[in-house]
Amino acid sequence: MQIDGTLTATHQRGFGQFKVWARSTFSGGPKARTYALVGGAVVLWASWPALATVAYPAPPLLVLGASALIGFLFSFVLATKQRALTSFATVPFKTLAFVAIGLMGNNAFYLAAIARIGPAEANVVHYLWPVFLVGLASALHRRAPTLLQTLGIACGFMGVAVALSPQMGGGLDLIGVLLGACGALTFAIYSVGRSLAQVETNVVGPSLGLASIAALAAHFILEPAYWPTNGQWLAIVLMGIGPFTVANIFWDKATREGSAATISSLAFLTPLVAMMLLATFGLGVVTVATLIGALFAIAGAVLSSGSK
Repeated sequence: MQIDGTLTATHQRGFGQFKVWARSTFSGGPKARTYALVGGAVVLWASWPALATVAYPAPPLLVLGASALIGFLFSFVLATKQRALTSFATVPFKTLAFVAIGLMGNNAFYLAAIARIGPAEANVVHYLWPVFLVGLASALHRRAPTLLQTLGIACGFMGVAVALSPQMGGGLDLIGVLLGACGALTFAIYSVGRSLAQVETNVVGPSLGLASIAALAAHFILEPAYWPTNGQWLAIVLMGIGPFTVANIFWDKATREGSAATISSLAFLTPLVAMMLLATFGLGVVTVATLIGALFAIAGAVLSSGSK
């Protein structure tokens, strides 16, 4: 090869490969798109504990039903603007039911856990879901967890134990802990199920319509009549648009574009951001124990999700 003031053939090929990599990474490549979707979901999810705390003590089924209705209407407007009403209205009922149960079950368990063990503690318990997700993915592929995955699972549960340690002197509400764990497991099952789905359209919005009907009907049957304050209504509206709708649309797209077990590791910052919001707005007591517990939960998610 001769250098004549221009790039040699080898350098040209190398530079061309670099440009392809750069475009893929920084200009909307598949992986960059997936990571951006998960990142958006994480930021919006982090606002959920704070908004749920503002909405309390409004009955949980009312909060869920009203939030789902707001989310459905917001999604309908989006579909109208995108001229996608046909796909919006033709999602198979089986898919609607699965998504509605997944989202409603996850959030109902979470709201119930907040009322019993506190928002910061419920937040740590709920973020066992990445650990559960990896365990379910391993079982689905019929392979035993690796050493790192096992260590990650252990770290996740250790984090919950540390976060709840101040309440273990006799005031620990085991039912509240179980409710938080059920919410985590529900969302892990939902994420695995959606990662296997072949439906490419937005199913979150239409499913929220079904979820709102079920939740509001259950509210009128099981809960006392209640009219939220202006502040609670604002929290419910923001909940319906942000963490309830846009975040789950982002996550739903991400789980269909990438490996559920891999992208779950990107959710590791959510409990810390959520705690920061709770502390910043004075909505929850964030103790050293809950902070350390969150760090253990994060380590568990990273270790278990990052290993192959």
